[in-house]
Amino acid sequence: MPGIDRLTVEALRRGEDGAYTAVVSLLLGPVYRFLLRLSRSPDVAEDLAQETFVALWQSIGSFEGKSQFKTWVFGIAYHQFLRYRDKPNAETAQFDETRHEREMANPDALLLEADERRRVRQAVYALPDLYREALCLVHLEGLNYREAAAILGVPIGTVKSRMNVAFRLLREKLGRSEGRDNDVREPESIPG
Repeated sequence: MPGIDRLTVEALRRGEDGAYTAVVSLLLGPVYRFLLRLSRSPDVAEDLAQETFVALWQSIGSFEGKSQFKTWVFGIAYHQFLRYRDKPNAETAQFDETRHEREMANPDALLLEADERRRVRQAVYALPDLYREALCLVHLEGLNYREAAAILGVPIGTVKSRMNVAFRLLREKLGRSEGRDNDVREPESIPG
């Protein structure tokens, strides 16, 4: 995904609708997927994504360029999620497992693949929030440890530690042995 350049940020600051549209078209999908993985609810993720982009529009003047623009937007999304999660009546619904699968020539392979994706997705959703948040930011959204640390408001070492624990918990949940790290599926392949 191409980054958001300085000119686009300046256009946002001037209130240009075209710049806002460009940013939304580039970042809406990744922000929604991130929020879906955190909230486990398509409806909540959609609402929080909308709130994220409203907050972006309202606070663009506070973007100082100390981080990448995408990192700043994910920080807004993460804080929207925290506000939602900390509400007394917040509910995190289970993700709806039904979705259309692509057609494959071998139906048995399709079933095995779908079952494996479901198992991995459930294992990720079962992680405690601290570990799931770090995993989603670093491996699923492609942010580096420094960017994830800035979003989460913790030191880089804490993000690394949370990643190690997340992978250990995933190995345990998925029935993998400690010595077989290569058996853990690459995070980019965890379905959303």
